[in-house]
Amino acid sequence: MSLAVAFAACDNGNGAPDAPAGGESSAVCYVLNSGDWQSANSSLTKYDLETGAVVQNYFELQNNRGLGATANDMLVHGSKMYIAVSGESTIEVASLDAKSIKQIECTGQPRYLAACGGKVYVTYYDGNVARVDTATLEVDAMVKVGRNPEQLAVYNGSLYVANSGGMDYNTALGYDKTVSVVDLSTFTQVQQVEVVCNPALVVACSNGVYVASYGNYYDIPSTLQCISPDGAVSVVEECSNMTEFCYSSGRLYGFFSSYDANWNATITYLSYDIADKSVDSPWIKESFLPVPYKVCAAGDYVCVTSSDYMNDGDTYLYDVDGMLVHTVPSGLNPVKAVVVE
Repeated sequence: MSLAVAFAACDNGNGAPDAPAGGESSAVCYVLNSGDWQSANSSLTKYDLETGAVVQNYFELQNNRGLGATANDMLVHGSKMYIAVSGESTIEVASLDAKSIKQIECTGQPRYLAACGGKVYVTYYDGNVARVDTATLEVDAMVKVGRNPEQLAVYNGSLYVANSGGMDYNTALGYDKTVSVVDLSTFTQVQQVEVVCNPALVVACSNGVYVASYGNYYDIPSTLQCISPDGAVSVVEECSNMTEFCYSSGRLYGFFSSYDANWNATITYLSYDIADKSVDSPWIKESFLPVPYKVCAAGDYVCVTSSDYMNDGDTYLYDVDGMLVHTVPSGLNPVKAVVVE
């Protein structure tokens, strides 16, 4: 299979890998389902984009075993897929038809993935980033970053890592408020950029790195910021709140969830043009707006997953104009979609 996206220099989990891989021609969307927290019911859904055929528990069917507990992120890079299985402290490496090649044992809980060249980078919740060589499928280096790192992205030869400090929210330390900058050539941390507390989401774009910080859920609100190429941090005033977002075709696509005193949610779908700074809301141009869980870019699609945390969810594939193209019946708590062909 080869990726159904434009090929770029590096892959941050929302884009394309370094080079296509030869093989089958059928276009497929894979959806990673995390399952219940710390329950061994993570799964992979396969959806044929040409026929609409759906196969649930596809990884288990291909390997006679499941993924395990709490699969958190998935990345297709070159001829392999990489799945961070946080509850098992493993990185599952598989072929593009989901046949396991190797389980890489991790010294921490793997959270999120990015890739560049012949390396895959993985945040560990213990405060490290691991570097996986894609030829040997071994962790060949580690670098210490901030507390409880979440998403990461490759930009201008560096790795940008959001340090949430989420496990310290009720301690004297409190949330972290930094983004680590790791030089890829030396694999050392060269800078920590201060942002609003509790940064979690990081996306690299042509004009900088966009970071969503969740704040403290009290008097510091969630905030969308941009780290410019010179390291300056600015709040995206036109679109300052994003709960989840991804990047595709020059725009950030996402949503903002807000809650009243009775925990009734208000969902706002937002997209932001990084060039002219315009906001489109709602960017989904359909009468039905799903209750969202996660957002990601996969191939030519902007994907919105939906979950009520109790029943199997769905994944909605939209074009960049906000029109629904595919609805993928998914597993419990779908967290990521990728497209290969």
